[in-house]
Amino acid sequence: MTVMQELSLDDFISPAQVACLRRPVAEAEGLPGRVYADPAFFELERKKIFPRGWMAIAYESDVAEPGDAVPVSIAGWDFIVARNRQGDVKVFHNICRHRSMTVLTEPCSKAQTLQCPWHGWTYDLNGRLIATPDIGGVDEASGKVSAEQPGIEKVALGLREVRSATWMHFVFVNIDGKAEPFEDFIRPVHERIPEHDLSLLRFSGLTTEAQFDGNWKLAIETGCEDYHLPWVHPQIGPRSGVFRGERGGNTYVSIASRRETEALTGDTLPMFPHFDGEKVGDDGLSREIVLFFIVPNAIVSVLDDHVVTNIYYPMAHDRTPTRRAFHFIGDAATDDEHRAAREAVRDSWIKVGEQDFPMVREVQTKHAQRDELGMETRFSAYWESAVHHFQNLVVDRLQA
Repeated sequence: MTVMQELSLDDFISPAQVACLRRPVAEAEGLPGRVYADPAFFELERKKIFPRGWMAIAYESDVAEPGDAVPVSIAGWDFIVARNRQGDVKVFHNICRHRSMTVLTEPCSKAQTLQCPWHGWTYDLNGRLIATPDIGGVDEASGKVSAEQPGIEKVALGLREVRSATWMHFVFVNIDGKAEPFEDFIRPVHERIPEHDLSLLRFSGLTTEAQFDGNWKLAIETGCEDYHLPWVHPQIGPRSGVFRGERGGNTYVSIASRRETEALTGDTLPMFPHFDGEKVGDDGLSREIVLFFIVPNAIVSVLDDHVVTNIYYPMAHDRTPTRRAFHFIGDAATDDEHRAAREAVRDSWIKVGEQDFPMVREVQTKHAQRDELGMETRFSAYWESAVHHFQNLVVDRLQA
């Protein structure tokens, strides 16, 4: 039998290329094209990035009520997200413990149990195996069918639970169970914006779905720089020059900016209290906007009057569906008075996304070509420091 050698970072990126990436941003060279274009590199990420940290897979509103359950597929992993009868969100691998059938194929509500469609093995919403119908076969003497079999211990054959956490409407999972506590992982985000009382936010019920025809890293890199704004998103208005990219340890990269105008906020929506109701500072610039790119696949965009959360779903090396949810402050998230303002905010974000999609699609087609040519890429030290941080963070995760 041939033993397949496990792939590593060195199979795709040479030490010299890593050294070039590690240079200061003004001198650095970006990741080689194969890390975007090669399906084998995506498989390396699937094994060494996505299962090892905290990955967003769903929204709490997907399972809003006890008895709700949804199947989720992401990065080659299949999950069940369920809300049990006590109201707790649970996540399980979507694999029956009998012979590996998919247990849940469609969302359900008001469920008492989850039943495998192949042989009827049944689980409760805490993942416990509660029924193995007909497993013991038919007793010849009595003609009765038995639901028990010696050696089948239900207590040991529940759905395999996945370590999970909820925060800011997200459902996160840590597949290998070895990541730091979620509270420690997410702490750098709270420390970056301590004045924002995120507990005031309410989910509005507004969501969008779309797809990037490109690699998940490219989809994220498109968002974490403002260099492209005048050419791709002119409706956002002129850049003020108040811009910086940051890295929050192993948790996030971010961009922070203040603009002369801001096209993504609503004129009538309430603001975070620390802004005192003023959308413009003493210098005439908008309040600070911070976009957190929580590695690998969650984005939290914090504006003065709303917060947008994104989940990117890496499905293949060149396909990344995305979901977006909108949150506003207090009653403004759902009341009739602010309905038009909420919808205007949503529509503005949809337009921004639609403008990015063709850029990602086109760049994705070029990564394999530039790899064949040995063509390196460079960064704008001012506008693209967060892209540089992100690429370094990806390498850090693969080297860990």
